[in-house]
Amino acid sequence: MDYETKPISRSGLRSISKFVRQMFGCKSDNVPFPVIDALERLPDLFPDTNCVIVNDNELPGNVFACCSPKSEGGFVIKIKQTVYDDAYKNKNPAFLSFICHEICHVVLFYLGFTPISNVSISEKDKIPAYRSVEWQTKALCGEVTIPYEATINMKAKEIMKKYNVTEASAKYRVKQDKQKRNI
Repeated sequence: MDYETKPISRSGLRSISKFVRQMFGCKSDNVPFPVIDALERLPDLFPDTNCVIVNDNELPGNVFACCSPKSEGGFVIKIKQTVYDDAYKNKNPAFLSFICHEICHVVLFYLGFTPISNVSISEKDKIPAYRSVEWQTKALCGEVTIPYEATINMKAKEIMKKYNVTEASAKYRVKQDKQKRNI
């Protein structure tokens, strides 16, 4: 499921990512984004938003975390217990990314990237990426966890080690560099 929202480019999201990193206390682009600390600070920055760690069976099998609007306003982020535990204790890059993605949903919403309507769009009805709530959130998460300027010309393994991100995320970032050089 996805929703259409107002448009923004990757470069626009890249600018927002700098603000997000600073907002959550990341003083340098040369350090990993503190996902768990950001999650804990989220209610301080967005008082009507909270996080709940739930039993694994409370969310569908393929859903590790989700962000939902609350009827009284704001959001609740639900995270499976095993996902939170492995992110917290073992710094699991995939699980940290799932949590960061949900944090980015909240940030984008409060910056005005709200759904145009309450009707979700199925996979077959494509929304252009720059107008997609899910694409924008995924892209912002990538920019927050892998700062663009700090990673220019880095190899995927270097990015993985320095920023504690998944191999897929690091390879995608390297691919962006290659595409930019080929233009």
